[in-house]
This record gives sequence, C-alpha cells and structure tokens, in this order.
Amino acid sequence: MTGKRSKYRAIYIVTAALMVAMIGGYALAATSLTTLTPGQSSNVTSTPAPTGFTNIGTIASEQLVVLTAAMTGSATAGTQIGTLALDGTPTALATCAAAPCAPQGFRPATPSASTTGDYGEQLVINVVQPATGGTSLGFDFSFTVFASTGTVVVQGYLATGVSTAATAQTVPVFIFLDLTTTTAPVINSLNVVFNQCASATVCP
Repeated sequence: MTGKRSKYRAIYIVTAALMVAMIGGYALAATSLTTLTPGQSSNVTSTPAPTGFTNIGTIASEQLVVLTAAMTGSATAGTQIGTLALDGTPTALATCAAAPCAPQGFRPATPSASTTGDYGEQLVINVVQPATGGTSLGFDFSFTVFASTGTVVVQGYLATGVSTAATAQTVPVFIFLDLTTTTAPVINSLNVVFNQCASATVCP
C-alpha cells in the first residue's frame, strides 16, 4: 500500500458484573443479561456494537475454563517481533472447504507459555475466511483481563486465509489465555482490541 499501513481499529470494552468464577462459562452478548447456574450471572455491555471489525469477524463468546493439555499445547497465534507493542508475524488459519468449518485453537504469541491446570479465559472469534480467489487479511489482537487475582495482558497475530469454497466461510477460532493462577478468580472486566494489519504476513 505504497508505504502506508491500512489499519482499522475496533475497541471492545466488555464489562462483566458479578462474573463468579465457575467452570461452565457464560456467553457474551451485547447489552444483555444472562443468568446461568445459581450465583453465576453477567451483565455485559459492548462498545461499539456490533462486536466485530470490518470484513474479519465477530466475538462469539467468552468463558472461564481450567486449561487442559490440549489448550496449553495448541499452536501460538503468530510470532512476536521484538518486545514492544503489537508487532508480529501472523499465523494463517487452516483452509475451510465447506461449512461447518472445524474449530481452530491457539494460545497467544505473547506470552506464549501456559500451564495445564491454571484457570484461563477462552475467547471464541468467528473469523470470516474469504471465498476462493479472495485475499487473506491479517489481524492482531490484544486482550486484557482484569481479575481478582491480577491483570493479564496477551496479544497475538492471525490471518484469515482463503477458503476453497465459492462463498466465504466462518471459522470458529478459540484463543486460550492463561490467568496464571490455580485460585478461582472473579473476572471484573475484559478489554479486547483488534487491528487489521498491513498484510496477511506482517503486523501492524
């Protein structure tokens, strides 16, 4: 793009009141109140609505989990370049030939280490994979979780890839982030930032 980065930023502030740390989770939906098991409820707001960014995807859900070996052993979402800011090389999503697309799981690029048995946050992003002949889009993300056990910040880099189908496909992408605690936390709020990258191979 002749030396200029094309970047679109969407910032989603997800405020969860009374999110009791119980395994089983709670879905995020803009401006809704969802009551699940006794003692577990969430009042979720998202700014701006809808919870997505142009041509790439939407936040589908968020859930408190205990990290399994499969989660901590998943591939990293890209590679961090240097130690500062959102600067990295995206990992392209596997090609989806037809719906329903298989879920794809990743752990953050930074920090990439995670421990089986720790509490973690599982975020699901429904990523739009362009139809055959389309262009793969790179994007980076930064998630900040404010919990009773501390604040955790992670980031990563992905690219949509291109489908072999005649129409665009939706790929469920799971991001597993380690809250670095074995003590059940209360999640106070979650801040999610997405940026569209200059290309599918370099961010920002």
